[in-house]
Amino acid sequence: MKTKHLFLTGLAAAVLTACGGGGGDSAPTTAPAATKISGTAAVGAALGNAMVQAKCAAGSGTATTAADGSFTLSINGATRPCVLSVKTPDGTTLHSVVEAGTGTTAVANITPLTELVTASLAQGSTTAFFDQFDAAAQAKLTSGNLTSATESVRLVLTGVVDLSGVDPLKDPLVAANGANAGNAQDKLLDQLGDRLEASKTTLGELSSAVAANADAAAVKTALQPAAATCAGLKTGKYHVIGLGSAATEAGDLDAAALKLQVGNETVPFTAVANDNCRFTVPGANGTTNTVMVAKSGIALAVPPAGAMSDLPTLLVPAQAVALADLAGDWNGLGMERDHSGTPYASRRVTFSIDAAGKLTKGADCSGVNTCEAWLPEELPTLSANADGSIKISDSFGSQLAYAFKGTDGQVTVVITHDDGFMIAAKQVVRPLPVVGTTNSYWDTVLLSGITPTLNGPTVWSTEITSVDAQTGTYTRKRVEDSRLDSWKVNSPAIGLRYRAATSGAAEMISLVPGNTGLGLGIAANGSFYDISVNRPQP
Repeated sequence: MKTKHLFLTGLAAAVLTACGGGGGDSAPTTAPAATKISGTAAVGAALGNAMVQAKCAAGSGTATTAADGSFTLSINGATRPCVLSVKTPDGTTLHSVVEAGTGTTAVANITPLTELVTASLAQGSTTAFFDQFDAAAQAKLTSGNLTSATESVRLVLTGVVDLSGVDPLKDPLVAANGANAGNAQDKLLDQLGDRLEASKTTLGELSSAVAANADAAAVKTALQPAAATCAGLKTGKYHVIGLGSAATEAGDLDAAALKLQVGNETVPFTAVANDNCRFTVPGANGTTNTVMVAKSGIALAVPPAGAMSDLPTLLVPAQAVALADLAGDWNGLGMERDHSGTPYASRRVTFSIDAAGKLTKGADCSGVNTCEAWLPEELPTLSANADGSIKISDSFGSQLAYAFKGTDGQVTVVITHDDGFMIAAKQVVRPLPVVGTTNSYWDTVLLSGITPTLNGPTVWSTEITSVDAQTGTYTRKRVEDSRLDSWKVNSPAIGLRYRAATSGAAEMISLVPGNTGLGLGIAANGSFYDISVNRPQP
């Protein structure tokens, strides 16, 4: 049979080949070339005798830096891209990267600047980026993405560190060590370190800001010099917003001198002993107002408790936020009245803004789940003013708003007019907290009425005691009186949280605008407005 003959013939040939018959010896296998990564690890001063770790798409390696911070590590059979890390003496971990490619040599300095470039690439935690370094992380390390990330860092550090024409990853870096003062790039690291110290901002906080796509204005706010006893009180320009007033003022704050200049008036800040970020300032008719400052730089000034002729004042770092940054769906909690002579009441709204600054829809919400849509003629248009404020115009007139972009990239807007105020934030999904998380805050309550009444500020501390991921609820204990509150996140709208009424607490809807350090809440029946300011963590 012909088929059988061919099969046997092929089988015989295969056997002969396996035994070496009919041919010469096979060529010896050549080991793949090692990839060598060199650079300098420094924070201004050289990081000597520090362990550098590298992970590549295939292969990993370690090396120990010399006294001048220089290192070279060799990885046999490595496949790029790679990510590197080194730990500083204070426990901070710095990262750097090598983009994808086929070369067997690469340069990757490891410094606070390369940490920021890595954060820009990772768009998240640099520690997680290094630890996981999976296919998704590796895919980000293209030459084009690396160029874009470096440019992003250059832009956010405008006015802080000049990176024009500088490649922090690959340019020669001579770090200060011994009698060597270091080269020009090393001095840039000194500038960044000095600014972080003066602003009481950590490199980790700055790295998170870059990863969150915070722009230059947000980073500049965070890196302004801070007061000696309060990291949140920063030197710079502020919007001084009298809530419930259409007339706001511009202020210049000197954090070192603890003075706010508003027009021709100098307002001295006096630090409260043993309560960092709490100050007193002169009030009306010889009274004393209390100022509480959040880490973001936003501050709340309140008069003494009791009936108020004026609502509290917010101090918001002045930023020019682009109208395009306001595009999206929003929640707002406010305290307003229909007109002079009618009572104030807390209020909830939802609205949407397009990229051109036009509101496309909106609604007034009462109770928990009842919302009434605004009519088309009630939908305002936004326009930017030269002082960084935003003009809101509709068929009824105009009012002013002030936007603030935090280091988390989220935008908060304060809207004020002669009949009240509204504070709004985008509808960002609120995560559940972690059991054991604690917080301490100053709490101020505005009670509704013809003349609002102020309670507080009062210091409260809370601890998360349980979390139920299936129902989206958690319970927290108020430490001072052991009161338990149960909250449901993303209810009655995304970004909000809801607390049902109990014997010890009113039914309440709350909004936490990004990482501003503020917490806002209203009674579901409109009877009060609550503003809290997070205290510094011990």
